[in-house]
Amino acid sequence: MPIPFIIGGLALAAAGTGIKKGIDANSKNNEAKEIVEDAQERFEDAQERLEEERVRLNNELKEFATLKLSVFTTEINTLVTLVKKCKDANSVLDVENINFTEEEIKELENSVSNSLEISAGLGQGVASGALTAMGAYGSVGMLATASTGTAISGLSGVAATNATLAWLGGGSLAAGGGGMALGTAVLGGMVAGPLIAVTGFVMDSKAEKNLTEAYDYESEVDIGIEKIDYSIEEYKSIYSYIDELSIVIHKFRDEFNSVHKKLNSVSLKSKAKRFFGVSKICEEKEFEQFMVIGKNLKIVLDIALMDKDGNKNKNFTNEIKRITV
Repeated sequence: MPIPFIIGGLALAAAGTGIKKGIDANSKNNEAKEIVEDAQERFEDAQERLEEERVRLNNELKEFATLKLSVFTTEINTLVTLVKKCKDANSVLDVENINFTEEEIKELENSVSNSLEISAGLGQGVASGALTAMGAYGSVGMLATASTGTAISGLSGVAATNATLAWLGGGSLAAGGGGMALGTAVLGGMVAGPLIAVTGFVMDSKAEKNLTEAYDYESEVDIGIEKIDYSIEEYKSIYSYIDELSIVIHKFRDEFNSVHKKLNSVSLKSKAKRFFGVSKICEEKEFEQFMVIGKNLKIVLDIALMDKDGNKNKNFTNEIKRITV
């Protein structure tokens, strides 16, 4: 066989092999690209679902906080006023586990004052962050007070140093927000999809690398989505917490107002006005019940739904049981 023919045959064979490798490489690159694009699309969908839950949670916390504000500015305000007057009048309040200490009265006064400040701020279109925080945590006593030099009405989610409040009020995930049980590190650590080379004939080994990177990225995205799904389930738990706690608050609120109405009735019947305008109401037997319910109402208002790391309150069920059993 003539040598030129042999060389030509080898060249054609080599060319054929090169074309096959090029086709294989393109096929792998296309597969890698599809994997990455699908993963990115699924992750973006998960982000949108989490963002929707963030908005819903924020709104529900604000609505729940509005209920708490109402109780502080009415029932708790009534409780503080009456207890203070009775104490000033040296009435018979030395009943075990019922009496309010000076420190407790001061705390109640601060809670009422802070609640009134938040309410005023809402009327002016501010204090939204404080309202969210009040819904997530315990009483307003946990928030900024005059003694710290920070006005409650000035609190906002973005400015807050607290992780939970910052996330709840911090805008979309794309803007740098994190998430409960997720943290900014999870989403912030998600890298962009690998750059897949799809133009021209490339080496099959490079295509293999592209495909491997695509699968690695897919696995990373799957882990991120699992964490997002977990966070969404945690949010659903908090929604149930809000419902449960709202029912208990309404229960004690109704009982409080019922007993207060009885006390007012006794006061009118006795016609024994004294002690700076307070009647014999402070010494009536119903007053003990009034104080017990008042304390229970304050305890319920102090129960937190979330901690300051953004996780649901693990002691929530036990705290509810202690006050309702």
